[in-house]
Amino acid sequence: MQEKTKIAIIGAGASGMFASILLSSHDFEVTIFEKNNKVGKKLLATGNGRCNITNQDIKLSNFYSNSNISLIKDTIENFNYSYCKEFFSNIGIEFKNGQSTRMYPLSLSSSSVVDILEYESLKEGTNIELNTEITDIQYSKNKYILNKSRKFDKLIIASGSIAMPKLGSSESGYQFAKKFKHKIISPIPSLVQLVSDKKNLDVVSGVKIEAVIDKKRGDFLFTKYGVSGSLILDISRRVSKQLHFSKSAKITVDTMPDFSYDKLVDLLTKRMKSLKDKELNLWLDGIMNKKLSKFIILNSNIASHIKYAKFLTPSDIKKIVKTIKNLEFTITDTKGFETCEVCAGGVNLSEVNLENMESKYQKDLYFIGEVLDVDGDCGGYNLHWAWSSAYCLATNMKRV
Repeated sequence: MQEKTKIAIIGAGASGMFASILLSSHDFEVTIFEKNNKVGKKLLATGNGRCNITNQDIKLSNFYSNSNISLIKDTIENFNYSYCKEFFSNIGIEFKNGQSTRMYPLSLSSSSVVDILEYESLKEGTNIELNTEITDIQYSKNKYILNKSRKFDKLIIASGSIAMPKLGSSESGYQFAKKFKHKIISPIPSLVQLVSDKKNLDVVSGVKIEAVIDKKRGDFLFTKYGVSGSLILDISRRVSKQLHFSKSAKITVDTMPDFSYDKLVDLLTKRMKSLKDKELNLWLDGIMNKKLSKFIILNSNIASHIKYAKFLTPSDIKKIVKTIKNLEFTITDTKGFETCEVCAGGVNLSEVNLENMESKYQKDLYFIGEVLDVDGDCGGYNLHWAWSSAYCLATNMKRV
């Protein structure tokens, strides 16, 4: 009887676990090495513990890379939303629609996803070795030798990025890739909160609104250090990239996107006449959060002696509306790799055969998931990349 092809997977995260299930079911002998004491540690934290598992609307425009992003077009289309839903349903995970087109497990629990992935992997025959960090990889006589003793026919790097080191992430995957002559696009934080030096943030800290930035709409949260929320995570890649090359960046927030500039001028002009004896903060309080109304007045550059609505001039009202529709923040930093959900950067896509995720430089070496220079919008896209890249690898891997 011919011996099974032996495959080592470094990393028991989303892509590594998914690949192990598929490969083991295809009769490969699979071993996962995980340095943490449990599988899926980062997966447990996704979606605030609810696991935003994928998105109904998977498009190429939701993904980014420093290489030509169209390289992954077939990868995400060959494992689209329908295939994803069917696969997870077959292993016992039903989907629930969340905000917009975001999809979650019906349990709304990341732990149920991790538990079922681990169960399926073990059921198919995968050997999972926890508390086992791979520190050395050699290649000799068509074999990969891990930690100077364990021999395998094929090696899959699914070790993720350096995002959230408190959950066990590291740069090991980048180092292994470099060993085999791959170029690493320097990672920067993405899907990350932003730090601002704007004054009076303590006045509005904790207020969450629906806002628009760069034509994107979503939740926007004021904090003591700056800004957060799903909208900020969505634009953070662009801002983080700007900060990589300069000391600061600017964002402009429309805090009342349901009103046009002119409509808002008309509304405030009428309120100025009908509510003329109200103090400014209370005057605005009827149309927005009272903390936000105070913050808007403080940032509108109207004369400090104006306390009541009746003293506002048409010019003052336009200043207030401009502030509401174009609230500007200077961003001085991000909250860094410690809190970012993913990184922008990683193993150069152009050096990987995207038909099967194999290195173009090294035979039987593969990369999947976040270790590659691919990142997605907030909303399940990064997990979908983990699933789809693992699926691409597993369905196209040839036996020795």
